[in-house]
Amino acid sequence: MAKIIYHCYGGSHSSVITAGIYLGILPKDRVASRAELLSVPHFDQKEAVIHGHLRFIGRDVKGNEVLVLGKRMAGPDITLFLHKISELFSCREEILAIDTTFPVNPLMVIGGFLSRGLNLVTLGRPLVILGTQIAYPYFVQIAEGAQNRIKQNLIPKCPAIPYQERSILLYICPENDPLPVLFAGLHITPDAGEQQLLDWVVNIKFTGKLGTFKYLGRAEGYDIYLAGTGREAEIMVKTLREMRTILEIPSIKLGIVHSPLKTPFFLKGISTARRFFSWSKVLIMLQKRALASLIKDCRKIVYSTRIALREGILD
Repeated sequence: MAKIIYHCYGGSHSSVITAGIYLGILPKDRVASRAELLSVPHFDQKEAVIHGHLRFIGRDVKGNEVLVLGKRMAGPDITLFLHKISELFSCREEILAIDTTFPVNPLMVIGGFLSRGLNLVTLGRPLVILGTQIAYPYFVQIAEGAQNRIKQNLIPKCPAIPYQERSILLYICPENDPLPVLFAGLHITPDAGEQQLLDWVVNIKFTGKLGTFKYLGRAEGYDIYLAGTGREAEIMVKTLREMRTILEIPSIKLGIVHSPLKTPFFLKGISTARRFFSWSKVLIMLQKRALASLIKDCRKIVYSTRIALREGILD
């Protein structure tokens, strides 16, 4: 059975409505009424944990699970991120991730902010409902597109290798952040000299763009990857853990490492500049110096990570 994931900024409006249409809770042949919209689970509800949390809406006639996800500012690339996960981890289930944000209009944005952000439900909810009704035909189109893909079996396929045969360790890599690359390098080659390690890090071409993954090597029975999480690393970490749960992947088979060490702003700035001036020897020198000052602390964190992996208590 597939797991169909509709995602939007907050996980409470466009994704919920599209899921409701897909499941038949809401009509396709006309615009839903206020009462019908409010009958959909989670619609315009202020809940404690939303962003990065997969929430179950229901099952379709084929038994496929339908979930919604609040992604905050992660953008449309989260679709690629979720599909890459299903491919990378050889999941038993198939994943269909669908972005529902493009029909969202200013009324929905303003109303959602007032209703959920400021808890001014009396002011915000009428705007959300009006905006949703205006955009409703577009949500119907998205839901029908998903139904057609399910009927035609056009969802991404998982590799044939059972996930039980692989152990994967993901180093979470925000955009333009070289520190996770340093962590991963220390994990793969813990005995490498400082200069050798720094040369390796500055030559790794990985920006951390959301949805990108880079295989680095194997260590202690784990395939080590960098996982690009864009500008919403915290949200993507939560999403990864949620995906691990719904796909029934044991945590010992899928480790997630999110650095507790905050990357200095100066280092991020250099890394961003190198995207445009990769040839600059001055920038390379500055990046190496900034990274060198962090190696000692990084070694301690990587050592703790390796111990946690051996004991099966990483996260």
